[in-house]
Amino acid sequence: MLSWNDYYVQEQMREDRMAEAEHERLVKLVSSQKESSLKKFSTHLLESLGSRLVSWGDSLLNRCANMSLVSRGQSSQSNL
Repeated sequence: MLSWNDYYVQEQMREDRMAEAEHERLVKLVSSQKESSLKKFSTHLLESLGSRLVSWGDSLLNRCANMSLVSRGQSSQSNL
């Protein structure tokens, strides 16, 4: 037979486990929200970086194409 003291100890242990479970649930909730915001930030950062790299690559390509056209024009003029 359980005494009141045993009952009280078991009840305290149950409440401690419930509080710990609630704490872990909240930690997981906050953790997932932080991961979500970090994921959004990193996605935005990578999209911005990618856009800038594409723009830079296009400008380099245009610059090289213009230089190539100029050098072709000069070599064809020197052949005349």
